[in-house]
Amino acid sequence: MAAEARVESFVGGPWSLPWSPTACSSARTVIRDVLPQWGLDDLVPTAELLVSELVSNALRHASGPLRLTLERVSDLRCLVSDGTADLPRPADAGPEDECGRGLTLVDTLAARWGCEGGPEGKSVWFELSGDACAPGLDGDTKGDAA
Repeated sequence: MAAEARVESFVGGPWSLPWSPTACSSARTVIRDVLPQWGLDDLVPTAELLVSELVSNALRHASGPLRLTLERVSDLRCLVSDGTADLPRPADAGPEDECGRGLTLVDTLAARWGCEGGPEGKSVWFELSGDACAPGLDGDTKGDAA
């Protein structure tokens, strides 16, 4: 009988983010600082891009407080939480639109993503697997709102 590989689990945060355009930069800094400590260096570029999209969406469509939480069991889960209960929906951006592609980008690059509402607001999350170059090929449904 083969021994199962043990994957350590980690939770980081929540980190409070400023309710300003600098929140995206702050969230990317957390990603760059924490993921290498967890041995997830290869996920940094994609995680930075996706966390920027979620934080930007929160700044544009929600209200505070704004928080970032990172979790790792076997995959990386990144949660951006805000104080608004309204759940996001992907927009239908046209070729000339400057906005409206963030959740489509998250859907394309993340292995899974979704949102969870609660009495104090919502969390929008994405997961990246160690094979960040082939998102969504594991058969999981993407974009499910929990």
